[in-house]
Amino acid sequence: MSHTSSYLDKIFTVADPDARLRKPGDLMNFLTFTAGQPLPEGAAIGDIRKIPQNTKVKIDDIEIVRTGTSGSIVFGHAMSLNGTTEHGWTSTRNLAGKFVNETLGELPPAPGAGKFGPNAAWAGGSFLGQRTLVEIVDVKLEIERLALDTLEPYLALVKAAATSNVLVAINSGFRSYPEQKLLFEGFKKHLPGFNTAAPPGTSKHQNGIAFDIRVAGGDGDPVYEWLKKNGPALGFIRTVNREPWHWEFDKVKAAKAVAKGTFKTANVNV
Repeated sequence: MSHTSSYLDKIFTVADPDARLRKPGDLMNFLTFTAGQPLPEGAAIGDIRKIPQNTKVKIDDIEIVRTGTSGSIVFGHAMSLNGTTEHGWTSTRNLAGKFVNETLGELPPAPGAGKFGPNAAWAGGSFLGQRTLVEIVDVKLEIERLALDTLEPYLALVKAAATSNVLVAINSGFRSYPEQKLLFEGFKKHLPGFNTAAPPGTSKHQNGIAFDIRVAGGDGDPVYEWLKKNGPALGFIRTVNREPWHWEFDKVKAAKAVAKGTFKTANVNV
């Protein structure tokens, strides 16, 4: 499997009964039936073309359309399973699973990238160097980034949870210095929608080991309970007090937690 473009090796099912096709090169607009094209039963010239529900497809290409400061839509180019029929471009939200946890490709650091650039890693207030990142679809259907060297462990966590019918998916992964600065300033100013955030340069999200995983609260939530039981054996450990969603890939700390029969570091009591 290609870890940096996981969708290329998979078969997807069209789950939405209204899976509309988009115009190539103009994906925010729809394809319609024109004169001379075969019309499905009940369709007319001018109607929007769709991929029938339950159709099995492969996605051989994607395009990302940014819709705002943080929003985006991932469009996939759908083909028949044998590659002989082109269905066309459609939103990946129309597919079963909605592309959550699919990886979309690598983002290598640019030549001469500085310590405040999008790939710059930090820890304890010090610049560590550049990281190759990978784009991934999060639980909100937005695009996050993970450090390439933590991608495989995260996908192993996702796969293991899936065997128990548990969906592990992130809300946040790697953050650049400006992104962490924005979150910290919003937190300090008590702005609406901003939660507790570490000062820029000190967040574990900036060195690529931290994952904010979608959990609906703490104890009793199925995802959280699964992580408590299984996360440390896979290298993941809870490290931040009052944040049951914050898990870090740290094999040394996780191994110590396993030996002690716990899932968290000593500072976590809530």
